[in-house]
Amino acid sequence: EASLFAYELYRMYVKYAERNRWKTEEIDNNSTELGGIKEVVFSISGKGAYSKLKFESEFQALSPGGAISYVEVPNMQNNIPAVLEVMKFIYDNIMYAELNTKSDYCQVCGFDGEIQIVEDDGKLVWECPNCHSRDQSKMNVARRTCGYIGSQFWNQGRTQEIRDRVLHL
Repeated sequence: EASLFAYELYRMYVKYAERNRWKTEEIDNNSTELGGIKEVVFSISGKGAYSKLKFESEFQALSPGGAISYVEVPNMQNNIPAVLEVMKFIYDNIMYAELNTKSDYCQVCGFDGEIQIVEDDGKLVWECPNCHSRDQSKMNVARRTCGYIGSQFWNQGRTQEIRDRVLHL
């Protein structure tokens, strides 16, 4: 029954987003045999979606076992005031939220920023935007996937999902 309720809750979020003309993207879905879902990861983006985090936060008290709001942002090392504003909003309004930002490092050239995902012969590979190294053993990259931070390199499906994420700032 819980998985069926989770499915209905997910459908409600998607319909709410559609009514507000926001874009939704399902990133990961762990469904059950009965048509419910154990876990679903999806993004909502568009004008006004960020302000709706406050509205969403009021319902987190009803589901303390797993309601998480995510904000996906680019490398924000050069805009710390914006990071602090988002963190303050999260602190003031949301019970549990994550701010996903990038701070990668290339050991070949010392680049400190966001390692890019590029396509090479139909395959997605990680590449330093500074020295163009593709040696993954010389890169420190961390990304959140399926709710957890991973620092290894991912299969093609996860890499594509990471590349295609919509940034909120």
